[in-house]
Amino acid sequence: MKTFIWDLDGTLINSYPILLKSLEETFEHFEVPYEINEVRKVVLNQSVVSLLKQTSADYNVKYEEVKILFSDKLRSKNKEIKLMDGALEVLNWTMEKGIENYIYTHKSKNAIEILSRLRIEKYFSEVVTSSNGFQRKPHSEGVDYLMNKYQLEKDHTYYIGDRNLDVEVAINANIKSINLTQPSSEINVNISKLTDIYALF
Repeated sequence: MKTFIWDLDGTLINSYPILLKSLEETFEHFEVPYEINEVRKVVLNQSVVSLLKQTSADYNVKYEEVKILFSDKLRSKNKEIKLMDGALEVLNWTMEKGIENYIYTHKSKNAIEILSRLRIEKYFSEVVTSSNGFQRKPHSEGVDYLMNKYQLEKDHTYYIGDRNLDVEVAINANIKSINLTQPSSEINVNISKLTDIYALF
């Protein structure tokens, strides 16, 4: 049986504009300079946590305070988050094909609220978030947990994401990768849109 483990931000949900706006408001509150291109680069190539920790160190503000304010700003904008183009169609297709779906995301429990509001939580057997306490991607601990718990077959399991980090977690978990931005390779298949997945199976 085929299995998809999905990233969330930038893969299933179009949340980056909301995320960047929340960061801008957070930086403004702490009187920290905000350069959108630099911020976007760190978020895409590393993570929001990396950005907040570096900002905290560089500008002598408490990390926990920055993190809490950012989380509050982001949660207040949940209603503005939309599905990525083709996401619902692909999820319906997976149901027809008997493909199992899981999510492994760095997002907090806020992810569950978003999935519920977008009415797609029913498609996923389990959603693993940062609240589970696993080591962050590209460490494979979160994926390994799902693989072991549900006895998933590595040869038939794919991690679907939009960043290099997502390809790396697939490599570390010894599963396959499908990615919206990273080039095709021995481990990864590049797609330009979610509905390109149809042609792969």
